[in-house]
Order: sequence, then structure tokens, then C-alpha cells
Amino acid sequence: MRLGLCLFSLLLVSTGCRHGAIPSLPASHGHLSLAMDEVLRDASPRKGSWDVAALLADASADKPPVELEPAQAPGVFAEAVQLLKGTPSQEEVQRALGDLSAACEAGLQASCSFLHESLSRPKLISGGRFVSPHPRALVERGMFALLIFRCRFDTDGRVRDCKVIEGGPVDGTQRALDELYASLYRPPTLAGHPLSIPYTFHLRFTPPKGELTREEELAWARQRVSQHPKSASAWMTLAQWLAVQSPQDRLYPQAVARAHSLSPGSWWAATEVAWQQVQSGEYAAALITVRPSMRREWANSYVLETAAAAYFGLGQCLEALKVQERAVELMLKAWPQPEQERFQRKAQEYRTACPPEALTTSTPPAE
Repeated sequence: MRLGLCLFSLLLVSTGCRHGAIPSLPASHGHLSLAMDEVLRDASPRKGSWDVAALLADASADKPPVELEPAQAPGVFAEAVQLLKGTPSQEEVQRALGDLSAACEAGLQASCSFLHESLSRPKLISGGRFVSPHPRALVERGMFALLIFRCRFDTDGRVRDCKVIEGGPVDGTQRALDELYASLYRPPTLAGHPLSIPYTFHLRFTPPKGELTREEELAWARQRVSQHPKSASAWMTLAQWLAVQSPQDRLYPQAVARAHSLSPGSWWAATEVAWQQVQSGEYAAALITVRPSMRREWANSYVLETAAAAYFGLGQCLEALKVQERAVELMLKAWPQPEQERFQRKAQEYRTACPPEALTTSTPPAE
């Protein structure tokens, strides 16, 4: 049988399926933003590296994140780096992780780079011999399953305190949990210091025929939310497949909203909620929702487009123009030409709407 085992955060917004590269038009806003992110990741020198943003969001899901103003970030970053050069306690390492994450979120690129370079992912040393939760006969008939456990990596490399987010047959779920608890990993580290952090395991089992079709993926996603209505991964997966295949489905806004409420650290869900808020005239709420997504390392033109529309709806034409022009500047050259032209037209619309005196006034860039 074919076994796919993925180790990644719930906030990575995927369960192993890809939604394609550059999509053909027409395509929904959610599909386009998701596809652009994949293209940007594929082109990044860090392709295949640990998704630090997802890890940090997952690690901070149980506690309020540290928030910094941009002017505070350099000092906090320097203190965290200095602390990690010594022999910090686990509590101090955890605090340094939170401070570095906050400095990165505040726009300090040096902190983002430090995290990428100094955070090491866990590495399996022994164990991990997972078997399908389905009997072989069901697997051979095309059945598939996904098990999701939210656990904690301890500094000794053991997995502890697992909770079942999505499970299969009881005996299969317990077998997988037993295997997780029996496995030994090299623990995740920050600048060489072992970390004790929350970690979400996805165990995806697919039939021998290979990858599922898009229709099968969507049907499976619908089934998952009905069986596990509190699973962030299930709602995120459903929202994304609907964005790709059926954005006009009446369930789509609900799926996006539910995914955002269960995974507030997801840039994609936040951006789509904000885009829907813009369409309904809730500009102030949209700006609050999308702002954190604007500070991501991979600048996505669709995130910026959403923020610009919110600014414009609030009557802040200069801020809207600056953000939209940035979105145009970051637009991929290989992106569909109609989309590039649409972004340029929107920038011209904002430029025309601004009073001449506003265009000659110098103000700090909008965040």
C-alpha cells in the first residue's frame, strides 16, 4: 500500500495536495493568491526548508503572541541573539523564540533570516513505522484516510501529550499514536538549543493508484468537515479546494470564515476573509484582518491588493495608491497578462481619485 507521512503545522494550510502553479483564467481571488504563494515558494532559495511562519503560528496558538512596533524590533532582536549565545534555560529559549518571531512580524528582515538559519526541524532517529488505519482490503478498494495529532516535542526528542484532531478507525488511530510515542527524534533546536514546542502531525494514507483527483479531494474535504467540525485543517482544506474548483459554492464564505477563526495565523484565510469584507463594504474590519499578512516574507500581490482596496474604501486614497503600486511592482512577470493589466488599472483608478495636492505630499509608507 502507499503511505504518505507529512510532518508540518496545521497552519501550513495544506494536507499534501497542490493546487497547481500559474492558474488559467478565470480563477477566484483565493485561487490566485494561493497559486502565487506556491510560485514564490518554488522560486525561493529556501524552497524545501522548514516553514518557519507556520511553526511559529502553531507554537503560539495556545498563548498570546508578542507584539512589537517596528522601532522596537532591532533592540529586541539584538537581546534575543545575545541571550542565545550563552547557556539559556528552556524558558529563556522559549522567550527568545517569541521575541524573534515578533521582531520578524514587525518587519525586521534580519530577525526573519536568523530564524530561518537557526531553527532546525526535528529529525526521526527511530520508529515512525506507520501503517494504514484501514484494513488492507479497504485500501486496495481505494479508501483513504488522514490522521491528525497535535502533540508536543520535548527537548529529549520524545513526542508527548498528543490530542486527536482527526482520527480514523479507533484501533488504527491508537496504533499510530502508540508509534508516535515510541518514536525518537532529534528535537527541534533554536541556535543549537533544544526546543519544547507544540507540533502537529498529519499522517496521510492514499490508495495504491496514487494521488487523488481534484474531485476526490473536494469530496474528501467535505466529508472531513462533517466528521471533524472543529478541525482547522479540515476547514482550511475545504476552503482552498472550493477556491480552486467552486468559489461560487454557498459554503465557500463559511469555510473561509471557519478556517480563519480556527487558524487566525493563516495569511491565506485572513486575506480571503478581508477580501470578502471589502466586497461587503466592511473596510475598517478588512484592514485589521489583512494587516498581519502584509508583513510576510513572501510578499503576495493579492494580499496587497486587498489592503489597498480597504484603504481606498476608507477614503485613504494615497495609502491605497502606494500599496497598490507595490502590488503591481511585485507582480510576477509570468503571471496572466489580464491580471497584470487589472492591477495596473486599479492603481490608475486610485491615482485619479487622489486630489493633486495629496500626490505631492510625502507620507510614510503604509503598513
